[in-house]
Amino acid sequence: MAQFKHLSLSERISIQSMLSQNGLSAIARELGRDRKTIVREIQQNRTFIFIGSYGLPKNNCDLQRSCQIRHLCENCINRRGKCSLCEFCNERCKEFVVASCVRLNKPPFCCNGCRRQRSCNIHRFFYDAEKAHFKALSRRKEARSGILLSQVELERTDQLVSPLLKKGQSIHHIYIHHADELFCSERTLYNLIDNNLLTARNLDLRLKVKRKVRRLKPEHKVDKACRKGRTFEDFRRFMENRPESAVVQMDSVIGNIHSIKVLLTLFFPQAQLLLCRIRYYNTARSALAAIESIEAILGRETFQHLFPVLLTDNGSEFSDPKALEKDGRTRIFYCDPQQSNQKSQIERAHQFIRMVRPKGASFDNLSQKDIDLMCSHINSYCRESLGNKCPFDVFEFIYGQGILEKLGIRKIEADEILLTNRLLPLPK
Repeated sequence: MAQFKHLSLSERISIQSMLSQNGLSAIARELGRDRKTIVREIQQNRTFIFIGSYGLPKNNCDLQRSCQIRHLCENCINRRGKCSLCEFCNERCKEFVVASCVRLNKPPFCCNGCRRQRSCNIHRFFYDAEKAHFKALSRRKEARSGILLSQVELERTDQLVSPLLKKGQSIHHIYIHHADELFCSERTLYNLIDNNLLTARNLDLRLKVKRKVRRLKPEHKVDKACRKGRTFEDFRRFMENRPESAVVQMDSVIGNIHSIKVLLTLFFPQAQLLLCRIRYYNTARSALAAIESIEAILGRETFQHLFPVLLTDNGSEFSDPKALEKDGRTRIFYCDPQQSNQKSQIERAHQFIRMVRPKGASFDNLSQKDIDLMCSHINSYCRESLGNKCPFDVFEFIYGQGILEKLGIRKIEADEILLTNRLLPLPK
């Protein structure tokens, strides 16, 4: 029996082909693996699917077969009468009960080989060998990136190392005399400083500032398991059960590789409103500080109302979800790796920023007041998709007046809107 070896693509193809005929124990014996390995493989790498079936729309209600409710909506256009035949049923029915399938909670934990595939329209999971292999490789790559220090260990390391570096001591000198108090190797201390995870910076290292800067730096994630329970599939299931929760998309905009200042961007899809907070260095600590600054301005209750769910990418600056979610402040979910289309709206909104600040231009000469001015012009610009209204007006209609004023956003008159680099001139 294979010991401590990852499943190969050929083994995953064998699992997919045998699932429709054999049990998990038989598959394990055929591959020379432990049965728990096969179970864990299917549960971790299966693919979530929610589509309708022939003649039936997607519906994840357990009562849909016997439900007789009709005309939940005032302007109902459902000619067939029953609300269970409408794709909006789950969102609007108060008697909605989440459906569950025995095959998903017990072996084989997926819908492969199920005879009801063509007539089933609830949440489903299929095991696809190629997709499973890609998921496994992505997860392995993430597990091998980042640092092994917890947030507490990182803070203690910072409290010990940074003051000594500012006194002119070298990393080697500090490590020799404090090896028993540190939680990492000497090489890791350089990596922590290089990725701005400590208060001390590369400028505090006298010899390093003389060396040529490497263009590519490794990403260091605060929590390597940050995606666990927060994947895009988890996000979709969460939203199916809480369709009323508003989703705010979050991202970062970087000026150039030499910039110190970066932007944290927050986008409200319903109102198409863009918020930006300027921060120093693209780190998890600075992202947390930007979120906390917004909460301090608005208050906890208003913040939770505006930001119940945050959807972001897999950047290292968002790799400390526990700190961002502290005390139920919000919920964080991550898009799949290299799938920016899953938050395409904020990606398109970044085009407005590039109109004012072209790609490659630094943000170092800008303050938060400058960024607020830019956002004011962007959010006062009318959108055809909003019925020729501007995001500023739509946001105030949905969430009330006064919130944007607290955040430094004001409405600009239509003829005064400027979306070129003349708004925030580049330094000469």
